[in-house]
Amino acid sequence: MYRFLFTRRWIVASVVVLVAVVAMVTLGLWQLRRHDEVTSSNDRVRSRLTLPVALVDEVLTSGVDPDDAVYRRVEATGRFDTSQEVMLDNRSNQGRAGKHLLTPLVTQDGRALIVDRGWIPLDLSSEQATGVRPLSGTVRVVGVLFSSERKGAFGPTIPTQGRVTAVPRVDVARLAQQLPYPAFPLYLRIVSQSPPQPGELPIPPGLPVLDDGPHLSYAVQWFLFATVALAVFGALARREARWKATRAPSA
Repeated sequence: MYRFLFTRRWIVASVVVLVAVVAMVTLGLWQLRRHDEVTSSNDRVRSRLTLPVALVDEVLTSGVDPDDAVYRRVEATGRFDTSQEVMLDNRSNQGRAGKHLLTPLVTQDGRALIVDRGWIPLDLSSEQATGVRPLSGTVRVVGVLFSSERKGAFGPTIPTQGRVTAVPRVDVARLAQQLPYPAFPLYLRIVSQSPPQPGELPIPPGLPVLDDGPHLSYAVQWFLFATVALAVFGALARREARWKATRAPSA
């Protein structure tokens, strides 16, 4: 009844469907693995954020892997060095174009912690420009440690030589290269400051949204596509079998 499946046309169709189903199942399994990776990473971030605030020099002490300190809440005391401030370009806030201010905080032991002080608009007025300058005295900052941002496949490069005053992403090693003092290997996204900044700007950068992403729904879609492909192939084969049965000569 199903001998037609061994004809050239149906063999080719079977191979095509089989390859497509295997590819879709493989993609679905990959999406499941990505989902597990993202959820595990988010759980790790959440667990680190729940730890009490610690001194930055205790968290980033000698011999400690900086990756183990990412997403830790820390505090640091020192003085902002505005002469070494760098702009972080192409940052928006509620749809408004602007940039972030990356300012080294020189701590009491002489090392600098690069601090993302937050967002300012591109159309900054002269009065606002005065207000975004950091306080000149000793300040205490509290925030979360982050590693350098990764360069995208088509992202702009940062010059390796000379002094840069604006960068497309946070590259701690590159910024530390032009500082006249040693720097911590991670940078800080500020959450609070004491004494506080006098004006409303800069707006603190905040923390990334920890969602699991679309990977689980994508996996379900790929598995559904694979199921539909098999179901359609089976339905076509059954229809072909019935059609051939009606055309078969009666005994």
